[in-house]
Amino acid sequence: MEKVKLETKNVSVQFENKKIIEDISLKLCENELVCILGTSGVGKTTLFNVIAGLLNPDEGEVELNGENITGKSGKISYMLQKDLLLPFKTIIDNVSLPLIIKGAKKKDAKEESKKYFHQFGLEGTENKYPSQLSGGMRQRAALLRTYMFSSDVALLDEPFSALDAITKHKMHTWYLNIMKEIKMSTLFITHDIDEAILISDRIYILSGSPGRIIKEIKVEMDKTDKNNEEISMSEEFIEYKKEILKYLIK
Repeated sequence: MEKVKLETKNVSVQFENKKIIEDISLKLCENELVCILGTSGVGKTTLFNVIAGLLNPDEGEVELNGENITGKSGKISYMLQKDLLLPFKTIIDNVSLPLIIKGAKKKDAKEESKKYFHQFGLEGTENKYPSQLSGGMRQRAALLRTYMFSSDVALLDEPFSALDAITKHKMHTWYLNIMKEIKMSTLFITHDIDEAILISDRIYILSGSPGRIIKEIKVEMDKTDKNNEEISMSEEFIEYKKEILKYLIK
């Protein structure tokens, strides 16, 4: 039986007497990559803020490894849409920042972070500044910084949305490979159906007002030794897309 890393139980949030999300229950298992798919304004980021402990739900709770962490921040890595790298710090300083915040000495934090630069395809960028890197490379650095904060569970809020289509495709392939290596359980947000199918193990479709989970889809496709173009043109991929569209377009 798969180990559940993260779970939300009947989470609801309202602002000014208007419910934003209602009765959200979901699970993220060990080494799993799960997507929350929905249109803009459906409450995806609100849900992430609850899971990250930045917002207290009006109802429900959040559990990490069986522990109730509702309203407790700093337990889970959270990467927003923009890379938010500090422009006046080098890449190694940006990446090692979470370890320093946790109390590590600057030298030790840099040495620990540097171990992962090759694995994340960032070797040679240690002493460069964010402005000197491409969008894809900055996202890699931001993802490594997220990993340094917590190698256990990560929340990614549309991490590839700002990239052009070609870079985005390359990042999808890279991300799937790196996740297999570092074994970090990931919950991510997107409104891109193709992206959800390409990199997810499971998809939760969030829809309505207030936002509710209306469908869970398990993506059972063999993506081994296939590029994104091959996968996205396959009959199986198209059938998944048709199924998802049935729920998103009503």
